[in-house]
Parts: sequence; structure tokens; C-alpha cells
Amino acid sequence: MSNQSNQTGTSEEFLVVMRGPSAVMFKPDEQLSVRNLPSEFGPLDIVYTTRYLNRAPDVTVPGQLWIEIRGKVHTLAEALEPFANSALTILPILSLSANASIGEPDIELGFDNTANITERDYFQSYIPPERDIPHPGRGIDVPDTLTLLEAIGAHPHSERLLRGANQYRLALQSWRLGKETLSLAHLWMAAEAITKAKVRVECETRGITEPDLATELGIEREQYSGKRLEQAVRKKLLLKGDNEVYSKAKEASDGFEHGYLNYGAVRELSRDVRLRMAEYVRIAILEMCELDSAIFSKLTSDPFDEPLGHWPIVKYLRGKLIGLGEELAAPGNAYPFIKWSFSLKTAKWEGSKFNIEMTENLTPEIAEGIGFQAQSFEAWQAG
Repeated sequence: MSNQSNQTGTSEEFLVVMRGPSAVMFKPDEQLSVRNLPSEFGPLDIVYTTRYLNRAPDVTVPGQLWIEIRGKVHTLAEALEPFANSALTILPILSLSANASIGEPDIELGFDNTANITERDYFQSYIPPERDIPHPGRGIDVPDTLTLLEAIGAHPHSERLLRGANQYRLALQSWRLGKETLSLAHLWMAAEAITKAKVRVECETRGITEPDLATELGIEREQYSGKRLEQAVRKKLLLKGDNEVYSKAKEASDGFEHGYLNYGAVRELSRDVRLRMAEYVRIAILEMCELDSAIFSKLTSDPFDEPLGHWPIVKYLRGKLIGLGEELAAPGNAYPFIKWSFSLKTAKWEGSKFNIEMTENLTPEIAEGIGFQAQSFEAWQAG
């Protein structure tokens, strides 16, 4: 029986599969592999990739992010959540590297993958299939991301950098029009998470103490405190001395957290500085990783210099209803309506961008004697 080896205390190989929404995409036959990742149960092997879906004849489109985790434990119950939690620790680095959103993946499968046995424990969770609605996406640079992963893992302040990167990932999850407040709140928390690391890196680089660093940043000796130093480092080093970004981001964060500003005011402040705040925070983390100049330049240039959220493409149709009559809707309908569908024509990668060409199909459902005259069609990326 499959449980016989478990009863003797030996480990079995288990495999856990996760998937979830992501604007970070891997090209076909491309993956990022992390081997021997330490965990409380021993080393794990994790593979990140994109699964591809056939949506039309000769048209294959990227689906969700797919994560496969392998490791040796005694039971399936020991594998499911611990394996998943280990895989989640890498997501902030993928998101930071591509500057694109990654949502929360779910466990879909888990099973005993041990060789030469005849009975295996198996688990499956229902996750809805991917929708046909197109989403923006960006290809990730796998070699540079592996370099970034190694740099953060080896950094003496890796825990703080990871915390900052995860807050940055959470900011990108809200990267769309109307969600500026949540994005900025996470960006401010990201800046707070990496501040102490920046203080220590600056002291080590300059060969000075923290009070000396405070003096160099304009704080008088008699006014020195750790809190004042951190504020100065955030403003002058992390945010590159951008007074507008610092003051508006701090005011929006404090007003949102403590509730002394109305939501409209917080959103207005957030909207003014969100993009610059994101750029400063991401560059600060990349700078502390001390990447090769060519890799740093690539990760901060087009297309990776622009944050990318993960929301459906927004489409608008504008036109006129033509004809006389008080009843505009088709029989059985409450309102005049244009039945809207689309079909995929082509889908292909061009560099780090995935481009889709679609045909829009519009069928008016309106009253007899009423016509529809289309005037414009718009497609927008919600960001």
C-alpha cells in the first residue's frame, strides 16, 4: 500500500500545483525554475510558467500563472499549504522584475508522486477556468529575474527587501483607475519596509555611523533620533528628494490609515504622485541589490519602466439610436441593448509584449423601427 512507507517514517515525493491571475507572463516553453529552495521539510523544487489555451483555430493565448512544487514529506496534508506558502515567497520578485501585477494563486492539485507505488493520495480544488476576456500582460526576462532572485536572497537585509517587494506587488494588484488610494498605501508601506535597510546600506557604503549619516542629511546633532533619520532617508534618498511625492504620499497614507481625510481628498493626493512613488520604490530596491549595470538598465527601461496591473481590457461603444417610437427595447427586454461578442484572429509575442487581434461582433437588440448607428469603438487598458 502507498501508506506503508509513510508508516516506516520515510518521505514520499509529493507534487502541488497552483494557478492564479497574473500580468507577468512566460513565453511558450519558457519557465523559471528554483531548485532546492530551503523549507522546514527540506529542499523544494519550484517551477513558474504560464499555461497556454487554445481559443480559436491556430490561436493560442496565455492563461494564468502556473506553479508546480515538488518535495519530500510524509503525507499529502504536510505538503499542501507548506509547499504553497514557499512558492508564494518568490512572487514579489517576479512582480518586481517584470513591474507587473501577480494576483493570489490557489492550490488546484496535490498528489503523491512517488515512483513504484500502486495507491496514491490525491487532492483537487475547483478553480474556475480562465475567462475569454483579454487582459494586458508582459513577458518576464527569466535570466535577469534569476539574477535578481539570487541578489535579494544573498543580501544581508534580504528580509526587509522581500517585505518591500511584496508591498510593491500588492500595490500593483490595485493598479487601475479608481484604485489609486490602495496602490499608494502599499507603496508607502513598501518605502517604510526598506527604510532601515537603506539606512544600514548607506552607513556601510559611506563607512559612517547613523548619527553621522543624519548630519550629512541635514539633521543637527542635538536633534538626532532614529525616527528623524528614517524620515530623512525616505525623503532624500529613497524618494530622491522629491518633496511633492513625499508630502502628498505621507499625507495620503496617514489620512487613509487614521481616517482624518475624506476618501476623495486621499484619492486626489494618491493620483497626483502614485506613478512617481512606484518608480522611486522599485528603483530603490533594485539599487540596493547591486545588480550588474546592464541588468539594472534593462529592468528600468521600456517596457519594464511602466507598472502594469491585471484587469480586463475596457471596451466602450458609442453611437445613436435612430427612429421614432416610445418603445426602444426589443420585445422581452427592459432596455435597448447591443449584444456584444468577439472572436480572436491572431495572437503573437512581439518582444516582451503579447499582442492580440480581435473581431468585434455587434448585434442590436432593439425595437422594430429603431436602428443603431455606431459612431466609435474604444478599447482601454485600465491603469
